[in-house]
Amino acid sequence: MIADNGGALRGSAKTGGLGTDHLLVVALTLLMGGSVVALVGQHTAAQAGPAIVLSLLLAALGTLPMLYCLRVAMRRVPNPSGLHGLLRAAWGKPLADVLVIALLLELTATTAGLAQSMANHLYAAAGAVDVAPSQWMPLPLTASILLLLLGGATAVLRTPCALLLASALLTVKLGVGLLLLLLAARHVHYAYWIPWLPTATAPYRFGLGGVLAAGVALLGVLLGAGLLAGFAGRLPRPRPQVSKAAGAAVLMAMLWLMVVAALQSGLVEFAALASTRPLSVALQGVPQLQWFLPLLPLAGSAGLAALQIVSLLLAARLGLEVWGPASGDAGPHARLLVTLALTVLAAALALSLPDGWLPQLPGPAGLLVLAAVCLGVARSQWQARAVASEWRLIPMLLAPVATVLCLLPAVTSRLLLPLLVVLAAVSAGVLMRRQSGCSR
Repeated sequence: MIADNGGALRGSAKTGGLGTDHLLVVALTLLMGGSVVALVGQHTAAQAGPAIVLSLLLAALGTLPMLYCLRVAMRRVPNPSGLHGLLRAAWGKPLADVLVIALLLELTATTAGLAQSMANHLYAAAGAVDVAPSQWMPLPLTASILLLLLGGATAVLRTPCALLLASALLTVKLGVGLLLLLLAARHVHYAYWIPWLPTATAPYRFGLGGVLAAGVALLGVLLGAGLLAGFAGRLPRPRPQVSKAAGAAVLMAMLWLMVVAALQSGLVEFAALASTRPLSVALQGVPQLQWFLPLLPLAGSAGLAALQIVSLLLAARLGLEVWGPASGDAGPHARLLVTLALTVLAAALALSLPDGWLPQLPGPAGLLVLAAVCLGVARSQWQARAVASEWRLIPMLLAPVATVLCLLPAVTSRLLLPLLVVLAAVSAGVLMRRQSGCSR
């Protein structure tokens, strides 16, 4: 973990806020706690082949303009309460409310999808040792119960303690992955990496077009590091802490996923990785490591549990920003109630909706929020230039690029249409609330 300097630690202890090490836990969990290895395997099989490592490099480079704009936006707002504060300063409260509520709902649905995926992983681990838990407990019920337990722990624990629990769970996942890397490296066949860049068979399918298409999808995952700004109100020094944690997490996630991608594409033909558990598929061809198969879904379920904790913490923080008191100090009682309400809602979704309907990674709503922050930076620079005030060339050039890079994976997501419906419903609700407030 990255440790804060002495001033940051003293400020964090004095205000009861978070340190850079806490932020790094959040960022790494957002980037590596979910089923991102499965996403890498699927794009390896369908679009990039072994050149998926180049897609990961391009995706990591694509996050730099967004991280720069986020730093500039936080410089313009000296004491931001979080993403809502940044959006309110750039676009006003109504639009900030609409975007943040949409993100809150997406995080809640994602938490429910993560619970379903975690139950699937646990059932797969049990199946590897010839146990069939589905015979006495349906999977949706298991997902809901596990989510209620995790949500209750997240609500009761203080935020640093909840992040410590998430860190322990994420360490289990990464530790099993590191052990797998050490054991399986000697079984890699370099012939599977040839050709490294398969010949294009269709537009955006292999070749450079496929590498770019896979890079866009992975960019949508790595841009999730920008959601760290949601915790800015709990930080003694928001701008440097968010920048350090987000940048370090993107670099670490890129390097780790490159190693995992190279490993799984070196153990089996890359076309076989089109699976929800590509590492398990890759290990099936290695008889010496069959004993490792039950550990993989257990490690995956630990990472999914960590991501559920972080998603609930972030969603609760966003809810307090939108509906909290004007003073901004909601207190632990309000956080407890909001977290429990979100947990119950997510558990109801996990119980009622079929498996596979819910997202399992933060999606287009978060990308739209980050795009709005970046576009707000560009707008402020254009306004400063129009009135002959102080303006800077680099933000003026990078902010539109960052906005496009945030929107690109959002518009190509299968969840864009449901998000537009949610945005329309939330916008109508916000307008009706404002009109009723004006009539009084």
